[in-house]
Amino acid sequence: MTNTITLLIDGNNTIWRAHWKASKMVEPLVTSKGENTGCKYTFLNIIKSYVDQFNANNVFIAWDRKLLKEVNFRTTLTDGTYKGNRDQEKSKEVYSEVDGIIKLTESLGIKNIFPGKLEADDVISWLSKTIPGKKIIISVDNDFAQLVAPDISHFSPNKNVIVDIVNFENIHGVTPKEFLYYKAILGDVADNIPGVEGFGKVKGKKLAKSYNLYKTTGQVDELVKEHEHLITENLKLMDLSYGLDQFKEEIGLYSMQLAELDKKMPNFSSFKQICADLEFNSILSDIDNWQAAFNKKANNNLLTEYFKSFE
Repeated sequence: MTNTITLLIDGNNTIWRAHWKASKMVEPLVTSKGENTGCKYTFLNIIKSYVDQFNANNVFIAWDRKLLKEVNFRTTLTDGTYKGNRDQEKSKEVYSEVDGIIKLTESLGIKNIFPGKLEADDVISWLSKTIPGKKIIISVDNDFAQLVAPDISHFSPNKNVIVDIVNFENIHGVTPKEFLYYKAILGDVADNIPGVEGFGKVKGKKLAKSYNLYKTTGQVDELVKEHEHLITENLKLMDLSYGLDQFKEEIGLYSMQLAELDKKMPNFSSFKQICADLEFNSILSDIDNWQAAFNKKANNNLLTEYFKSFE
């Protein structure tokens, strides 16, 4: 198990980047039947590049698509403003590709996993602390930096930097725990979460260190007192352990999915047929390379230790 390298990929983040890259193609990728396949093709190649780069033998993709039709608690806590700045029409266009991408990735033995009523971030948080071996979280979303630990790294594709427990402070200027407080202080424009007014990167890190000192020793200063309420409220939205603590039934859903996913193996015949239907000729001409990348003998008992806890 110690040789297992598992990739935990933020599916929604990746599909947005694939969609953007496909839209920039000089010549759009369109089949003889008129189907635009650029996003699917780009998504596949992005995933393979990660598998090759990290020599991974186990891949999970977590998606935001919920299994339960319930409102995300973050939306409730913010009276509907959470992610309220997103372009809904554009999102609908991008996510229309998800079903096809899931079908393709499943045929390669990739494990697609979904939240109950939370989000992909929460699933990745749980997976990172549950699956044995080395894990690499892949997303441009820096919120995942809070999860970095001796066996968990974070790779940001846009910066092409992998952050681990050794280089974390050199890169971020704070510890992983302080980073969580730092994010709560800054807020998140992408998620429509306001931060502490007047605090940028420099002042934010200083306050994060003071807040961490307060939480660990009880030592408090005036700035911490003044801004504690907003920081506390933002932590509910940003701390990737909070939702799982509040909605423990999620863990049962993740466990059931893992039990099924652990049985699945690549089906290269299916993969080749789908690629033929989509006219991915460059992939078909390099099919041996694709099979080699996704046929690495990951420990078939990867989750044995976890499931034994239920016996």
